[in-house]
Amino acid sequence: MITINYPFLMNLCAAQILLVFGLLLLYVIYQCFFSPLAGFPGPFWAKLTKLYRAYISLRGNAHRDFIALHRKYGNIVRVAPNELSIADPKAFREIYKAGNKFHKAAAYNVVQGTRSFDLVGQRNENIHSEQRRLVARAYSMDSMVYLEPKVNLVISQMVEQLDNISGQTIDLGLWLQLFAFDVIGAISFSKPFGYVKAADDHGLFLRIQNSMSSIAWLMHAGWIFRLHQTLSPIFGDWLAAADRNGHFFKVATQEIEARKARGGDSKDILGQLFTAQEAKPQLTDQDITFMMTSNVFGGSDTTAISLCAVFHMLLKNPDAYNCLMDEFKERRSLGKLSDPVTFEEAESCEYLQAVMYESMRLHPPFGMIMDRDMPAGGMNISKHHIPEGTVVGTIPWVIHTLPEIWGSDAEEFRPERWLDKENQKYLSEYHTTRYILIQDPGY
Repeated sequence: MITINYPFLMNLCAAQILLVFGLLLLYVIYQCFFSPLAGFPGPFWAKLTKLYRAYISLRGNAHRDFIALHRKYGNIVRVAPNELSIADPKAFREIYKAGNKFHKAAAYNVVQGTRSFDLVGQRNENIHSEQRRLVARAYSMDSMVYLEPKVNLVISQMVEQLDNISGQTIDLGLWLQLFAFDVIGAISFSKPFGYVKAADDHGLFLRIQNSMSSIAWLMHAGWIFRLHQTLSPIFGDWLAAADRNGHFFKVATQEIEARKARGGDSKDILGQLFTAQEAKPQLTDQDITFMMTSNVFGGSDTTAISLCAVFHMLLKNPDAYNCLMDEFKERRSLGKLSDPVTFEEAESCEYLQAVMYESMRLHPPFGMIMDRDMPAGGMNISKHHIPEGTVVGTIPWVIHTLPEIWGSDAEEFRPERWLDKENQKYLSEYHTTRYILIQDPGY
C-alpha cells in the first residue's frame, strides 16, 4: 500500500509557490531599480513585459497612445523592459538617417515570416541592400511618371462613378481605397482590379485590415507567432498575420499569371522586374511574386490613408480648401492645368504640395514605432546615455507633433508652414525622412 504524505506535499507546493513569487519579486525589483533602463520613465507594466506593447497595438489606437505617453513622461519613454520610444529631434535624425548602424530590431522577424525576399522585414543590411538594388528601377519616380496614363484611366473611372451618385451619402474613405487599389493594379499589372467599376472590394479590405492589425501586436509577442509557424502545418493558419505570406501571396500569383496570359506594358512594375531578372537571374520568380504581394497587400493601404487624410483635413478647414481652389483656378486660367492634372503640373502647385505635406504630417499612414537596435557604444540623448543593445525608435505620429520642430501650433492644420522659406529646409529634413520610412519602413 502506498501512503501519501499530504502535509509534505502541501508544504512542497507552498515552497514552490513562494519560490516563484520570490523570483517574480526579484525580477520586478531588478527592472524597476537596477536595469540599465530603470532610470527612464514609463508605465509600470511596460517595465516588466513586452506584452504591454502588444496590448496597446491590439487596442488599435497605438498612434494616439504613444502621443499621450510622451506628453506624460517626456521625450524618452520606456515602453518595454529593453525598449525606448524616442521623441528627440536630433536622435530621430541619427537613428533613421541613411547608412547608419541602427539595424532593424527582432520585431521585424514577424513581418518577414518565411519570406526569402522582403524589403520591409529583412534585418540583414547587406541582404536588404542587395535586394533593394535588384528592384529599385521599377519603383523609381521615372517609372511612376511613365505609368501616369494608367493612373489617369482609373481617375476617369472614379470620376464617372462619383458623377453617377446623386442625393446619396457615401463613404468617401471606401471609394478612395477602391481607387488606390485599382491604381496599384494598373501600375503593377497594366490592368486595374476593377474595384472602382464594381464599387465593391469583395471583402478584401477587411482581410488586409485584420492581417495588418494581427502583425502589429504579434511583433511584440513573437513567441506566439513562432508557435503558430510551428503548428500551422498541423492545425493550419489561425493568425490573420499569416495572410500576408499566404492568401495575398496567392492573389499576387494569380495576377502575375493573368498578366502573362493577356500581355501588358513591358514598363509596368511587373514587366520591369521581368526585365531586371533577365540581366540579374538571382532575382527569382518567387522574389518577384513577393514584391507583387507587397504591392497588393501594403501599397494601396498607405496610398488610401494619405488620400483620406488630405480630403479630411480640407473638409475640416474650409479656408485651406478655398486657398487650394483659388490656386487651381489661377493655374487653369493660365493654361497650366490639364484634365486630369499631370504629375509635373501637380508638383508645380505649391499650395497643393503644402496641403499634402501638412495632411500627412498630422495623419501619417504608418502608426507604429520603427524599432532599431542600438549599435555598439550606445548613444547619448540629451543628458541620458542609451546602452548598446537597447531597442529604440520613433513613431511618426509623435515626431510630427513636437512643438520644438513644428512650433506652438504643431497640432493645427496650417499648410502655410511649408511655404515659409526660412523654415522649409529644416522641415523638409523631417518630411524627407518621414517619406522614406512610410514608403519603406524597412529602409
